[in-house]
Amino acid sequence: MATDKLQREEKTIKVSALTDGTVIDHLAGGTGLRVLRVLGLDKGTMGPVAIGLALDSRKLGKKDLIKIEKREITQEEVNKIALISPEATLSIIRGTHVVRKFRPEIPDLLESVVRCLNPSCVSNHERIKSRFRVLKRDPLRLRCEYCERAISGDDVELL
Repeated sequence: MATDKLQREEKTIKVSALTDGTVIDHLAGGTGLRVLRVLGLDKGTMGPVAIGLALDSRKLGKKDLIKIEKREITQEEVNKIALISPEATLSIIRGTHVVRKFRPEIPDLLESVVRCLNPSCVSNHERIKSRFRVLKRDPLRLRCEYCERAISGDDVELL
């Protein structure tokens, strides 16, 4: 009995609570590092960031977690997270209190989020925002507003 309790305690990882910032929880296992890259947090120029990878989750089996001190993510960043891990949960923390908790949703129109795979597309050559319409959310399918090329979720390249 004491051995079971000790084994459970060994699996517990404690990370201090945020005073102000963003918590990105319930990221699908293995997507945390990609989220770090698209948020620009992999360069080490930001303030404190706590990262948990391959954490046990009753709901997902394994999950990743990111806590960002003193930074609230933008809507554009939320859109990118929705494309990477739509089941994620985002919490905005102010004064140690959760002021907003939500799941990212893929909007009908994505601007400046996805790169068109068509090398001839005007969005790859001119100073214009890329624009994609969401054709289907599950499985993900997008269409470029300029060249009308459709791409699936596996081929999505985030800007």
